[in-house]
Amino acid sequence: MSSTVLPVSEREARVPLPPRYATAWRPMFQDAIRERLRPGATVLDIGAGRHPSLPAGERADTRWVGLDISEDELLRAPDGAYQEHVVADLSRRVPSLAGTVDLAVSWQVLEHVKPLGRALDNVYSYLKPGGEFLALFSGGYSAFGIVNRVLPDRVGHAVVSKVMRRPSDGLHPVFPAYYDRCHASALRPLFAGWSEVSIEPHYRGAVYFHFSALVQRAYLAYESFAADRGLDNLATHYFVVARR
Repeated sequence: MSSTVLPVSEREARVPLPPRYATAWRPMFQDAIRERLRPGATVLDIGAGRHPSLPAGERADTRWVGLDISEDELLRAPDGAYQEHVVADLSRRVPSLAGTVDLAVSWQVLEHVKPLGRALDNVYSYLKPGGEFLALFSGGYSAFGIVNRVLPDRVGHAVVSKVMRRPSDGLHPVFPAYYDRCHASALRPLFAGWSEVSIEPHYRGAVYFHFSALVQRAYLAYESFAADRGLDNLATHYFVVARR
C-alpha cells in the first residue's frame, strides 16, 4: 500500500499555472501533522512504507506505527522510522490497534484501497475518542484517475512510470489504484458518523500533461471550469481532516 508519489514538479509545466498550484502539498500535509503532535501520542502512518509521512527527527516524543500492505516497503524505511510495523490491508481490521491511535495519517493511499467504506470504519475504530485522521488522496473522476482505471494494469503501470518519470522496476512498485468512492458526493456519507469532517477539494492535475503544452492548456481550461463552479466531484485530489 505504499503511497503514490505526485507527478513531476510544477516547475516543469509547459504553460503558466493558476495560483491554486502555488502551495507545496507535502509541506502542507506535514505541517498539519506537526500541529497535532503531542508528547506520548501514537501516530498510525498508513501506507507510507519506505517513506514515513514525517521524518523521525521531527516527531517529538511520539510512537510511530507503520501500517502497510507490503512488509518489504516497511523494511526499506530508514532506521528508527517506525516503532512498530503492522503488515495489513487497510480494509482488514487489526484488532490490536483498536482504540490505541491519537492521530492517523495517509498520504496518497486511499485511492489504492477498496472497499473504502470498510477501510475508513477501521481507521475510526483505531482512533481514540477525539483522535484525528488526515488524508490526502487522488480523485476518482480526475483525468488520470479515469485513465488509470480504463487501461489494463500492465499498460497503466508503463504510463504511470513515463508520466511520473519514475523507474518501472521492483524497487519502485506501482500499486493498483481503484478510486473506490473517491469523489466528494460519495465521501461525505462515509464520514457521517465522525464528530467533525472537512473534505477539501483540490484541482491540480495539469502537471500530468507536461509532455504537451497544447494538451496542458486544454486540460487547464477544463479544470478551471470545474474549480470555478465548485464541481467538487471532479477534483483531482482531496484533503480530508476528520475527528472521531
